[in-house]
Amino acid sequence: MANRLYLLVSALVSILIPWITISIQSSKSSATLFYNLLETVTITATGYEMQVVHTITGWQWASLIYLAGVVVLSLLFIVRLLQVAFIAKNGLNSSNQTYPSNVVLVDKSIIPFSFLNRIYINGSKYSKEQVDKIIAHELVHIRQRHTFDCLFYELLIVLFWFHPIVYRYRKSAKEIHEFLADQGAIQSGIQKADYQELLFAQATGMKLLTLPNSFNYSLIKRRLIMLKKIKSSKWAKIRFVWVAPILVLTFVVFACNKATISETTGNINTESADINKSVTITELDTTVFFIVEDMPEYLGGDSSLREFIAQSVKYPEVAKQKGIQGRVFVQFVVNQNGGIEQVKVVRGVDPSLDEEAIRVVKGIPQWTPGKQNGKNVNVSFTIPINFKLK
Repeated sequence: MANRLYLLVSALVSILIPWITISIQSSKSSATLFYNLLETVTITATGYEMQVVHTITGWQWASLIYLAGVVVLSLLFIVRLLQVAFIAKNGLNSSNQTYPSNVVLVDKSIIPFSFLNRIYINGSKYSKEQVDKIIAHELVHIRQRHTFDCLFYELLIVLFWFHPIVYRYRKSAKEIHEFLADQGAIQSGIQKADYQELLFAQATGMKLLTLPNSFNYSLIKRRLIMLKKIKSSKWAKIRFVWVAPILVLTFVVFACNKATISETTGNINTESADINKSVTITELDTTVFFIVEDMPEYLGGDSSLREFIAQSVKYPEVAKQKGIQGRVFVQFVVNQNGGIEQVKVVRGVDPSLDEEAIRVVKGIPQWTPGKQNGKNVNVSFTIPINFKLK
């Protein structure tokens, strides 16, 4: 049971850690951080005025591939659920005293399995004594609610299909479920030798459903070995004492973020860009946010903003003559009225390119202001302008 709990807790902690941050304040400056980074606008000087280059970024490609994987795995997950539903619909509930009422008799050649609070079995394939042993095994799955574990790991695979560890989690969980069910069946009074004979008899080629808890999970040899040492040693139990501090240490290492306090402005910048929790309503007028409930929007959308910048920038002649090119990162604030202010270069290339980038950003037309707690607030953005000669 401790192994089962460890798998569940470690999986949940792994999912939650990226969403939890602990800010540690420091008075020292940190490296340049870009918040609310807008799509790059590329300006060329090849005889045309200038142009906007629309490209699909690497992150966008990765997002498309990820979503495709999620869709495919979701469909497979739904298909497996429908398979179980089809078997349940066409099965017959045991209506006599021979078997418990939650036993569903089916005529398909399937491995006996349990799902939620029901047991599905083809009674014609086994003797009465074998069926009793199988039911005792599956009742352990039901009492310990192993189905919910299976559903949890299946959802993990849907969401994190690209990560090999989630498949290992599912495999390990199913192995642990079978070991626990074997242990429970033996403790219910079944003779160990008879149960081992049944495991050998179950090593067949009948159809296997991977979603539910299936009586035969292709690990007969390991289950037979585990039956010989059905109780864990004291040392094996003590090892789990070390799990808690390791999980706490992992949480602290990955959840903590360093926060830097600017000595000149007093504004807080954090690497998680989640500063809003510490800001009161009375501070909304002066605080510059990075994330708010309703983000500012440029009238016409992002594409119109890029088009405006592309049409407004004039590639400096001095930069052309000297062959200077590069990407200028300009930070600006959309204020409470939707206007542009606090424009500055956070990473420049050359004074001529930097000045042109600042000139154009200062001239950006009105935005719809952002809102926090229903009130207009100041929100910071950064836009890269890429000056390219060819």
